[in-house]
Amino acid sequence: METTLRVLKEYVQDNFNTRIYDIVMEFPGSIVDSGKMPLKKTIIHFELDALDSGPLGFGDGKFADNYDPVLQTITPQYATVNVLTFDVGVWASDKSGGTTMRARARQQLEFLFGVNAGGLTRLMEYSDGGDGGLEILSFSGGRFVLDTSAHDFRLYRMVDCQLILRVFSRTPIPADEPGQPTIEDVIQAPNLTIIG
Repeated sequence: METTLRVLKEYVQDNFNTRIYDIVMEFPGSIVDSGKMPLKKTIIHFELDALDSGPLGFGDGKFADNYDPVLQTITPQYATVNVLTFDVGVWASDKSGGTTMRARARQQLEFLFGVNAGGLTRLMEYSDGGDGGLEILSFSGGRFVLDTSAHDFRLYRMVDCQLILRVFSRTPIPADEPGQPTIEDVIQAPNLTIIG
């Protein structure tokens, strides 16, 4: 979870001008409610709405044995598949660029996450640290609305937009627990002869 949220935020920040956009990994209600209006920057938010996790494949979900030849032990790791559903929103005020900045934000989000726009490849290449990355399952929606409930300032919002990602995780290798012993050699009785 920690690395998924961090990498997702970094990916978006690296592809948006952060002098005019703020990327937040939560619903920005507290920012709006705090009275810091009108917004100086257009806000793009990613709120984790749902997380589905389950074992990978069939069986016990063991992913790797992690053999230690010195101690002759294995320390298994178990794999999990995680599907994360994010609510994606845009918040702009007249001061931060209004409808123009809202439309630009939606267009750039489509470029970053749209499967047909090459977003799948871009995010995977950006997030792959050598053992897997973030996979886009879908990016859809986005409806423009005008919100005047925030201290009499107009907020140009994008609502009903959803990003679904899949990421695989594994249990950590415990540093303080001994591994499970292994059978190194099977020695038959030396004088045993099989006649056949």
